[in-house]
Amino acid sequence: MVRREADGYILNVPPARRETLLDDERPAEPVREFVHSRSHPLVCFVSFEDGAITHLALGRRGVRAGSKMRRLNLESLTALPTPVRHQDVLNRVPARFRQHVEGRLEEGGLLPPGSFAAVVEAVRALLPESNALLDRFSEKRRELISGLSEEARTSLAYQRDTVATALTLAGFDPAELSDWQPQTGYSASFLDGLPQARLREDQMLLNDFTNFPGFDIARTMQHGAAVFHKNGVRLTVLMANRHSLEEQTGADLIYRNEAFGSFVFVQYKAMEDETGSARFRLPNTQLAKELERMEALAANLRNCAPDARLAGFRLTLNPFVLKLCPRIVFDPDSKSLIKGMYIPLEYWRRLEADPVIRGEKDGRAVTYDNVGRYFNNTSFAALVADGWIGTAGAQTDFLDPLIREIVTSNRTVTIAVRERVDTPPTALDPLVAKPVEIKPLVSVEDLFDNEPADE
Repeated sequence: MVRREADGYILNVPPARRETLLDDERPAEPVREFVHSRSHPLVCFVSFEDGAITHLALGRRGVRAGSKMRRLNLESLTALPTPVRHQDVLNRVPARFRQHVEGRLEEGGLLPPGSFAAVVEAVRALLPESNALLDRFSEKRRELISGLSEEARTSLAYQRDTVATALTLAGFDPAELSDWQPQTGYSASFLDGLPQARLREDQMLLNDFTNFPGFDIARTMQHGAAVFHKNGVRLTVLMANRHSLEEQTGADLIYRNEAFGSFVFVQYKAMEDETGSARFRLPNTQLAKELERMEALAANLRNCAPDARLAGFRLTLNPFVLKLCPRIVFDPDSKSLIKGMYIPLEYWRRLEADPVIRGEKDGRAVTYDNVGRYFNNTSFAALVADGWIGTAGAQTDFLDPLIREIVTSNRTVTIAVRERVDTPPTALDPLVAKPVEIKPLVSVEDLFDNEPADE
């Protein structure tokens, strides 16, 4: 059978299956066999009512479901505010596609590209509220993404994962990033393509970061910003950098958990795929410099006065973590984080000196097989969200020079602040983390030689 690409699918749900499918947490419907890439999502026009499109969903070709049958797995099944009648769609479809579209609306099945585009435009016109989902699979979007350079894709992949990680740590669903749209013209930030994007002059955004170490310098730089809200929690994300996407190297995530008064630093490092095995080779000159900087700050942090509050307890006083990623691929439609190994700085120091990472000709490389232990995305998120790791109390005073140094590098720096905005903590709460007054060790005037801050 010759494979034919298509982007759309008409699914008419039988009456006996409608209630079951709507109640299913992972809905899937057996349909006639069809050929389509499992990795390439479909826009599904779903009918839970005869003669009308009632829902939109993302679909993927699943496993066999019997003789000449195939499972159609549905994601993000979303009810339309108003059903769109099949006849109204046909009335807006160009004549050359009408017969084929009419057959699909009656029987269900794949829509080839021309018919799919015609149905999309008809639904857009009839129900503008559907545009956000449909835009994710528009031809213009695919063209813009395919036109990105390899360097730009790599930078966006790093950026997307730092934002997705921040969302996960704050208790948000990374699927919120699914509405990302590539931007025409110059853009150095993944955040610019999100509907939650905010102007950097936004007063609320500036207020969120007024007491953030290094913010005085971060706000003078090219950056994107976004604000997410959920269940009384606000996550404010700032992404700072100095260069275009093609010139950015690596990424850092600086995460502030206001509930526990903690900062956590995650530095990304890409592993190389060698003969089917992902590995990070040592020595690495750039990493050695970065680790030296972390060690100096960690030493200062250890000398800080201890935080005796319940909220100040930490399993370690070192807030620095490496994330080794086996492969960096930009997938704006992914609903998950890039797989990788989170390795605390103290464990990394032992690891790089241990003979277990030595191979042939005395070369050193860290792999999944020899790392021993590491945190995955789920276990790391739990530690950060519950305040088991990160800075505490007076340690914050020492972060200003570090953050300033990170922000002025050519790495992408994602700064995220998670805070509750509905129920302010009270002094009676033993886990209250009272705000720490930040005293910058370097003034803005010294950094810019008295020049205007926005020049």
